[in-house]
Amino acid sequence: MKRRVSGAALVALALATITTGCSVHHEGEESVAHRFGSDYFGAGGMLNLTDAVEGDAILAGGRISTANEVQGDLVVVGGELSIGGAVGDDLYAAGGDVQLDALVNGNARLAGGDLAVGPATVIAGGLSLTGGRVRFEGSTQGNLNASGGSVRINGEVQGDAEVRAEDLEIGPDTRIGGRLVYHGPVEPTVPEGAVIAGGVEFNEDNTRRYFHDEPSPVRDTGHGVGSLLWFLGVFVAAALFLLLLPRFASEAAATIGRRPLAALGLGLAILVCVPFVAVALLVTIIGIPLALLLVSLYLLVLFLGWVTAALFLAQRGLAALRPGRPVTRGWQLLALLLGLVALWLLRQIPFAGGLLGFLALIAGIGALAWRTWNRREALAA
Repeated sequence: MKRRVSGAALVALALATITTGCSVHHEGEESVAHRFGSDYFGAGGMLNLTDAVEGDAILAGGRISTANEVQGDLVVVGGELSIGGAVGDDLYAAGGDVQLDALVNGNARLAGGDLAVGPATVIAGGLSLTGGRVRFEGSTQGNLNASGGSVRINGEVQGDAEVRAEDLEIGPDTRIGGRLVYHGPVEPTVPEGAVIAGGVEFNEDNTRRYFHDEPSPVRDTGHGVGSLLWFLGVFVAAALFLLLLPRFASEAAATIGRRPLAALGLGLAILVCVPFVAVALLVTIIGIPLALLLVSLYLLVLFLGWVTAALFLAQRGLAALRPGRPVTRGWQLLALLLGLVALWLLRQIPFAGGLLGFLALIAGIGALAWRTWNRREALAA
């Protein structure tokens, strides 16, 4: 019996086959995986990487786990991440819940809502952690940089450690070969048994001020006017998209709610794969015109992906405020404006705002691609 493959998987499959000619295999009803030579790509609702990868690996989805060796870089984006095994070079991971228990021969950069670096983790380079709740119990041979609402350190840092947080907890098994530099509201307590060779440097600071420079009326006024003009321009372009293609725009936005994990995975696939293909075309010389066209379309898709995410928020707002009532174009445009404002406010959230904005962007890109593919299938039927 044939295995059913989701629309997101089909789009990713088409991208891979058309642009790279790489081998492709299905990982389940909502997932797809393929290889770029020695590199590995996987996207979908649930991914479990158990095979060794000779090159780099890029994974995106709802729940992702790795349990074998990736000899190159490992890039993981998703909702729940469980990273094990070994990484031959650098590790980059972002998600809502990130658990790391792996050997990393390079640097590691992690971001998310809840970050946990387990005691089995050994990192040969430096480690950077950014999240709402951060726990470090592993070992890094380089420096540690951690930012979050609350940070707990109970592991080994052979270099220096710098922490910016509202709350810092130092465990009794902490070993820091250099200094501990802490930026926060209250000086941390070093428990008995913890060793900090270079001592503690405390800088009293409300971490929220870290994101703001000293005020300047002229600069702030200019920045405000420029931001307003840019925002109005984005709204006008988004309104034209909605007015010229109302059905397509609305259905693409609704896809985010119906297929969120598939939209995220497909959006990341496009975000990563298109620049790779453009560079490959540029190298061939004869493909330069096609590469320039591809880059132009790529930039347009990035913008429309952001607009689609705003439209999704607009749809949800209208459904909550005007349930069962007809929606006029005026209400749609007002809701779109408020959706763009909501996305802007979302990006201003300390620590997590950048991650939330990135997830909104790739969800919008994936939803656009999903809707385009389904429309193509409907026309061909």
